[in-house]
Amino acid sequence: MVRHVTASCFRAPWPFEKKGSTGWRKNGPVVIESHKWPGQQKEFPELSPKFLGANFKQLWGYTGVAPTGFNDPKTDDFVHVPEMVPELVVPDLANFELKPYVSYKTDAKIEERLRNFDKKLTKFGGNEKAAIANSKETELWPPPPIDAKILFDFFYAEKIHQAFEKGKK
Repeated sequence: MVRHVTASCFRAPWPFEKKGSTGWRKNGPVVIESHKWPGQQKEFPELSPKFLGANFKQLWGYTGVAPTGFNDPKTDDFVHVPEMVPELVVPDLANFELKPYVSYKTDAKIEERLRNFDKKLTKFGGNEKAAIANSKETELWPPPPIDAKILFDFFYAEKIHQAFEKGKK
């Protein structure tokens, strides 16, 4: 039973307004620019004054890079600290015993192929061109780059040759 005729008694149907739809109005979500920083939904990689006018002044010069010093509060000058400069520390792995990880999806005979090609190199006195000339394509290391001719030879050349020989007889 309706006691009086007001909008609260006759709400709009579901597509326009539904129960529990906080933050949404009849024409879309309520967006308050000062409450939203770019990057919260990963639309921008870092905060930037270019995207929103309500960014804090402290963020206007933000580049995403850590400073290599600090601002002196008395003189307001930037003081460079050498210890704050990032540096890469890379170990020397020249005599390291372990081998790099190789996925099981790769060819299982890679090391054997490498050893066989090294043997051929020593057989031909280190002359790489001679070793390549006297090797099958499957024995070369590193494998030659694949181009259209190699693919054609691998997949179709033998079939075409057999069909040609059949037609000749």
